[in-house]
Amino acid sequence: MTAPRVSRARTLFTWTLAAGLLLLSGCVYLRLLALKRQLKDFDRHFALQTDVGVKIIAQDPVLLAEDVRWLGLRPETIRKLGRAEQWHVRWVKQLPAGVTEKAVFHIALDITFADGKLTGISIPESYFALLPKDFLIGVLRSLGGAAVDRSEREVEAAVKAEEVRLARPSLPTVDRILGLPTEERTDGEHTVQRYRYVPATPERGARVFEMVLRYHTASGELLHWQGRTPMGTIAFDFAAKPANPK
Repeated sequence: MTAPRVSRARTLFTWTLAAGLLLLSGCVYLRLLALKRQLKDFDRHFALQTDVGVKIIAQDPVLLAEDVRWLGLRPETIRKLGRAEQWHVRWVKQLPAGVTEKAVFHIALDITFADGKLTGISIPESYFALLPKDFLIGVLRSLGGAAVDRSEREVEAAVKAEEVRLARPSLPTVDRILGLPTEERTDGEHTVQRYRYVPATPERGARVFEMVLRYHTASGELLHWQGRTPMGTIAFDFAAKPANPK
């Protein structure tokens, strides 16, 4: 007689746990929507410091540290700052077998929380050596029109380059910024590069960072850029103009 009771207890526990997870994800979803609304009125809800690197400061923070973990970001290190803490998040680029680089082309950023809420993101100056800071600022502003996908835990946006006033980078410029790609192939008159970065902290639930770039092979001009990040997917279409290969 006890077996059915145990089975029923386990079933109730499973449903209770599932309901709890659904409620949690629903709360995250609502906070992501609140963040999206803030991004539509960027200057009201965020401040920028661009003297050294770029720091985005949330004036009315809505995302929690647990939301950031739920989205797939995991800190490599955590530094306590009184009631605040700073996460250092880093992704390591994967290279083809047997290939090495002299320089280091990892991706890293610092995330600050105060009283458990995300208050700031800092990006090092080195990332802006060849690309203007206006690029990143334009990207952030464009996310106000992004779609929030609750089931996939991500935000998706497709943006035309002119909407963020972004000049079209060339293949040599991107190579200097990102180094060698994880994978490269030819697709007709186009060259396609894929960059894959894995979390420096091998913690369960941490998500990879990937970029796919498509160029016109003859001119070296970038036509399309897509990034799949722990926070979601964003793509940029660069207005194509006829190439005049010599």
